[in-house]
Amino acid sequence: MGEQHSDRVLELDPHSVGVRVEGLLAEVESAGGQAARTAADGVVRELLHLNEAGLARLLDGLVTVPGVTEELRVLAEDELVGGLLALYGLHPVPIEERVLVALDRARRRLGREFTLLDVDAAGTARIGMAAGCGSGCGSGAEAVSETVCSLVQQAAPEIVEVVVEEAPPAPPLLQIGLPSAAPAAPTGVRA
Repeated sequence: MGEQHSDRVLELDPHSVGVRVEGLLAEVESAGGQAARTAADGVVRELLHLNEAGLARLLDGLVTVPGVTEELRVLAEDELVGGLLALYGLHPVPIEERVLVALDRARRRLGREFTLLDVDAAGTARIGMAAGCGSGCGSGAEAVSETVCSLVQQAAPEIVEVVVEEAPPAPPLLQIGLPSAAPAAPTGVRA
């Protein structure tokens, strides 16, 4: 493999590749109709199955090497590698853990607290956002939500939708005062 090809492969952007594949499939359909599109979809699906089997075998072999599990976790933090592993359900870090790391990044960046409420089987992550604002107060709710969505989907590309819900403000604390003592009578002085 030549150095030029190697650099091109290392710089691949997964989102751009997905957009190009969709464009190519649309071209196939417009040139050859629905039957051509169906055949092309089948080819893509078979190639994905082949890649999945190869990656699964590679990972099965690697996890037998002492100490490699932590190295795999570090490699999986790379957007391309992590996305590829997530695509095939082979990511070594559970999805909830990756979302929590993304929410911690969001907290540091935006100055607000976020809570993972749920990740459902359909790939929707529900995120709770603390009411009020922190240091990111100049940011509108939409900008905050977009940032959280982006960070979550980078960490867990298999998440198809991120729903950010603002938590209602906490009820005010009930103030309980101590009973006031009766004023003490002055001692020893009479007027």
